[in-house]
Amino acid sequence: MREFDIIRQKRRFEMFSEKTKDAVLELNAFFGKYNMHFEERIKKRFIHYDTPNLDLQKSNIVLFKTIIGNFCELNMATEKISSTSRYTLRTNYKHFRTPARPLDNPFKHKDFLINNFKSMFMSSLNFDPEFLLQKLKPMYVIDTISNEYRSMNLTGLKITYSFDKDVYTNMETKTKVEANILTIYQHSPENTDADFEDLLSKLSRYCKELTPTSETKIMIARRLTKDKFLKPQKQKTVQTKKK
Repeated sequence: MREFDIIRQKRRFEMFSEKTKDAVLELNAFFGKYNMHFEERIKKRFIHYDTPNLDLQKSNIVLFKTIIGNFCELNMATEKISSTSRYTLRTNYKHFRTPARPLDNPFKHKDFLINNFKSMFMSSLNFDPEFLLQKLKPMYVIDTISNEYRSMNLTGLKITYSFDKDVYTNMETKTKVEANILTIYQHSPENTDADFEDLLSKLSRYCKELTPTSETKIMIARRLTKDKFLKPQKQKTVQTKKK
């Protein structure tokens, strides 16, 4: 996806397999309202950080490094939004970013972390953020191979289909889990919202290989890997004496 694109909104689907891409493209061609073409194939890496006690996750904060080719930046954002109203999205959601290098330790950007961490909590911050952030470590790595398609219709709706093959790595256990994800980004003005919703409705209705989800990638990573890291308890064997 081009860096200068402005994303107005996005929707995410889990896919049965990579072959689901063909079903989505065939459905798009069937309705014939959209002009779609292949844009590019991109490798992406997202490194998510937290403390061993998951202090950032408990505070609804996500801290991650984005690496796409030669582009790299450190991001800090609010993870959860209690309401979907436009007012709440404007006032509650916060996202800060700064240029970084792929091998940078997050604490190398200490001022960025501390200042923006404080701004998320305003005057309610009652602990030392510097002490907290010194305990940061990589918790999840998400490696993505993304095939992106551009689509446009006659009314001006502009969207990007991002077909992602994700590999989620839990850095505590080094266990990997794969998933196929479709994210659809809308770039066009508000007057194309109805067409965007109509497109999503058709995908949900006719393409059963897709499962809508409101989760972010890090939420999906946590959910898919949660049960896989639980060690089965050893059952005690009861020996009986023969009489």
